Amino acid sequence: MESLHIVDTLSINQIVWIRSLPGDELGPSRRMVEDVEMLSVSGGFQLEEASVATADEMLQFLESIAIRAWDGLRPILHFDCHGDADEGLAMANGERLAWDLLADGLRQINIATCNNLVCVFATCFGLHLGKTLRLSEASPWYLMIAPENEVTLETLEAKTRPFYEAVTASGNITQAYVQSFAPELQLFNCQGLFARSLARYVAQHGGRAAIDRRTENLVTRSLQEKGQPANRDNLRKERSRIKGQLKLNQATVDRYAATFLIGRKPGVTLPEIKRLAAAERKRPTTVS
Repeated sequence: MESLHIVDTLSINQIVWIRSLPGDELGPSRRMVEDVEMLSVSGGFQLEEASVATADEMLQFLESIAIRAWDGLRPILHFDCHGDADEGLAMANGERLAWDLLADGLRQINIATCNNLVCVFATCFGLHLGKTLRLSEASPWYLMIAPENEVTLETLEAKTRPFYEAVTASGNITQAYVQSFAPELQLFNCQGLFARSLARYVAQHGGRAAIDRRTENLVTRSLQEKGQPANRDNLRKERSRIKGQLKLNQATVDRYAATFLIGRKPGVTLPEIKRLAAAERKRPTTVS
């Protein structure tokens, strides 16, 4: 397939507009699709439009996209739906698709694209999808643009075409976002999230006192599981082994990156993560 040259180290060859809306809300959606369709003709990329009514239909469609991604599809997925912070994506028939189930569907696509998936959520509270991320699992997307709270239809109608115009003109999705959707929607790159998440974990659990506490909790349990007596020599060896595993090192960074970033480089070094963790420790804590 022909591909746009994307400066964000991405390869995009199609926009897939996924709609799940009640019948009385289709007018603005169709107008936005018509705008993007005109851009696709002049910009040389493909636009695909899909309407789904139920949660099962959404998951089945995402599964079909994942299959096609193994054969070279590299999409921007544009979700034209409603959303709820707690319950997830709203379907046209009134069902809710939980954020974690949506993330599972997207994760299979992102794996098939080798971490090349872009998701645009024209969806209230779409940013809450990010709460499903775990460093022990592959990221559901390389780059996501979504609102944290409610977003108005007027904002979406005013900014969708300029966004795709800028993407077509420059091939730089981050720049296109700044010129259009910001600040009403936010942009997250999985490499940046990886670095911040790891730094936050180190800040909370990677200090000497925290490691000492976790070590003592794990040593006795480990010896019991191995069937070894808790004598001084065994305790010393096991304590040393577990402490070594709990301390952050480059091997730990690389191990999590291999899973979460699906082969992409983390784009951050161990000293940088430690600096981020130190800054995180200095942030004031809030009580809600």
